[in-house]
Amino acid sequence: MKKSMLAMSVAAAIGGLGFAGSALAIQDQSGSAATATEMVVNSGGFGHQLLFPYFSTQGDNATLINVVNTDTVGKVVKFRFRGAGNSDDLLDFQVLMSPGDMWTAAVTQDAASGKSKLTTTDSSCTVGLSLDGAVKGGSAAAPLSFLFATTRTDPKKDAGETREGYLEVINMADIITGSDLYKTTKHSSATKTPECSANVIEASLGTDPLNEAAAVARGMTNPTIGLVGDWILLNQANTAAWSGSATALAARVSPGVAGTGRIVFWPQKFGAPTPYTTTGNLGQVTADTLFLAGKVTPQLYDLPDLSTPYVGNGATNSSSAGAQADATTAVLAVQSVANEYVTADGIAAVTDWLFSQPTRRYHVAVDYTTTLGDAIYRASSAYYNEDNIEVRNRQVCLNNTQAPGSTVISFTDAGSSTVRSSVGALFDREETTPGRADNPFVPSPNEPTQAKKTYLCGEANVFSINAGSVTDASALNASVARGDLTFTDAAYTDGWASWGMGNGSTGIPVLGAAFIRASNGAVNYGFAFPHKTLAGVAPTP
Repeated sequence: MKKSMLAMSVAAAIGGLGFAGSALAIQDQSGSAATATEMVVNSGGFGHQLLFPYFSTQGDNATLINVVNTDTVGKVVKFRFRGAGNSDDLLDFQVLMSPGDMWTAAVTQDAASGKSKLTTTDSSCTVGLSLDGAVKGGSAAAPLSFLFATTRTDPKKDAGETREGYLEVINMADIITGSDLYKTTKHSSATKTPECSANVIEASLGTDPLNEAAAVARGMTNPTIGLVGDWILLNQANTAAWSGSATALAARVSPGVAGTGRIVFWPQKFGAPTPYTTTGNLGQVTADTLFLAGKVTPQLYDLPDLSTPYVGNGATNSSSAGAQADATTAVLAVQSVANEYVTADGIAAVTDWLFSQPTRRYHVAVDYTTTLGDAIYRASSAYYNEDNIEVRNRQVCLNNTQAPGSTVISFTDAGSSTVRSSVGALFDREETTPGRADNPFVPSPNEPTQAKKTYLCGEANVFSINAGSVTDASALNASVARGDLTFTDAAYTDGWASWGMGNGSTGIPVLGAAFIRASNGAVNYGFAFPHKTLAGVAPTP
């Protein structure tokens, strides 16, 4: 069986289990009332928005995605895959999910182009996955496939930039039951498929509504909670697999009480985004630093994003995209990360740690129009600034991550000063930790004349432990935003470590896990251990 077919077969089998369950692009915002006043991480998994921390099609990897609408109403849902390097948009589209609907897809590497490719046999109506503009779903007989794009990625790099990254999913609006939009997207009880009328969907979603009443007339209303998601990362050569659930962001009224968000609908088309109000500006609908700096021209399909105001009304809470970006970053921010690693030769073990920072784009990004790639900052950001980041190899790199109260691990090179490492503490399985005079850390790569310093580079950074920069020794075969950390003392082949994420008192927004691959003879195993984190103290937006 071909590798891509293996991934699709697994996706189809899992998708077939049958689980069920307002910064509006308008000119008059006065009527788009959201009852929710804050965004929080919902550990229960139900959300208005979902964050999938990582996908990969490197080597023999494939990534399987499941999203379920557990609600009793339909939803207009935005999917956006972003790159691991600098969070560049690789592919975005809309899925119109009817009540109880489940959408599944596989992301694999296209043999001809080397790019990632999304393939789905799911029949739910999709907007933006057809070059001819057709609105349709897939089927087992006619899968719907689409290549990721390099239009927004670093022009000095290749198709490999599309092969790693993360996914954000946003409920833009609920679909009003009984509306024409509802009728054409609702799955038929007889055929198990929706109609997906191009005329109805164009009339409903083809242009910006001018006001709240027009949005309602088209079949849209304020988004409610109800999305859940899961992912599987499958290595198709050695059959190792890792899985997890998407991080759920919920808009709520008060603790334990979910509310409605603002309608955040924009058409899946080219064109300049409609301002937040007739006198507004782009900064009221997105905090994307490259858009605001005029380095990239935003299109209608670029919105919404995770910074688009989703909760609060008027002057309360997230009345601007910068405030929304800070509020979402705050609930994801952590001061330190701890996890395990296994690299014992006896079981051919390898370990990668993932550090995914899904909101960093709204604080700092890289300007590809300059020769070296300059950092573009949002001036009001309290999370990323000139003091805690650098640009290396045209990627933003975090460089001052020391956990408060942790052991300071130092490096000393001849002719250079002693600097602080990013690693707060290292232990083997018997609680032994290296002393300051005899530390085993050798971070790489580093220039010989530069003081040794460990960097977290890229938006979805993968740090391989004891891999020695060898790709095959990386559990995830990562390369886009890959770093290596070698513990030269044999005593530290297995154990645990803590990693500081401190940026003053704010912390850094991080999602991720330890991905471990091990072998027992001819049988391979994959384990994913979510990071254990200490939350940061959020600044006042």
